[in-house]
Amino acid sequence: MYENIAEIAKNFNITPVNIYKYRYYYVLNCVNGAYSLSAARPKPSKINEIHKVKECLLDYGIHNIDNYCVTDKGLPYCEAEGKIYVVTRFFGSNELDFMNNTQVSVSLNDIGRLHKGLKLMSEEMLSVASDNNPTISMYRSKGKALERIKKLLIQKGNKYWDKESLILFRKIIDKCFELTERLEDLDYGNISTYCHCGLKEGNIIYKKGRTYIIDWDNMKYLNYIEDIAFFIRRYIRKNCYYSHSHNMAYMNLEEVLNKYSRYTNISSYDFEVLKVVMEYPHRFVSTMEDFFKTSKNFVPTGVKNKLEEIVVQREFVNNYISKC
Repeated sequence: MYENIAEIAKNFNITPVNIYKYRYYYVLNCVNGAYSLSAARPKPSKINEIHKVKECLLDYGIHNIDNYCVTDKGLPYCEAEGKIYVVTRFFGSNELDFMNNTQVSVSLNDIGRLHKGLKLMSEEMLSVASDNNPTISMYRSKGKALERIKKLLIQKGNKYWDKESLILFRKIIDKCFELTERLEDLDYGNISTYCHCGLKEGNIIYKKGRTYIIDWDNMKYLNYIEDIAFFIRRYIRKNCYYSHSHNMAYMNLEEVLNKYSRYTNISSYDFEVLKVVMEYPHRFVSTMEDFFKTSKNFVPTGVKNKLEEIVVQREFVNNYISKC
């Protein structure tokens, strides 16, 4: 049924016993284990860069990553049918359950171990890093987008939202500028490492008491605080807020960081920066950016629900951060 996929797999010296399609990739079941084959989103140059990072992590003994298989030519990809294909180990399809605090604890340990490796690796690989600060550059870029969004809200915001909502949105935007200034004052991002930049449930597989971090397509060179802040913000949204309202147990920020810092130390400076980064409403910015990319006559339900959730959870998030 998937003869073409089997032929592509041969480029990686893989002979599948059977093949089945799952979501956007194919699972290749072989005598020596299972592999995932998919059309790659990044360009070959980015795939090579990701492969180099993964190889270094493996050298540091970090094996809970979906390292690339290579072809006879030593490349981590092959071209076929006009597309670029990559093959990685397949760990299963059991995504991390953010409502399960045991699974979250395990993933925090593994993320801490991963970041330790990335920091050590970056010291060796990137000793001649450029003078620019990619992390602050990212926030400045968001600032330019917010300036545009602020103008659009003034020009035609009342077409979509009531006056009270518009006032609240402008306050959030002003808060973004304030937080960016605080990060600049803290000289945030002057030291950077490679970051996964997508530590969400779909990219973390839980299996037999361990987690495996997959899908490195969005890897960037930023400060590692961005990575762990992304994960914690998602934990707050997917677990803490709901658990708090239903009198269920969840980890506070101190407990979360204790799990994470088993392998990666959080200094007092890192902690101060982390709180600012966590407070920055990235989801609000991206939602507004996506909404204003095209001209619309109404607010789609998905956008409306996201913004309502962001507004409702803001106070809880700030309290969660401040209690530590």
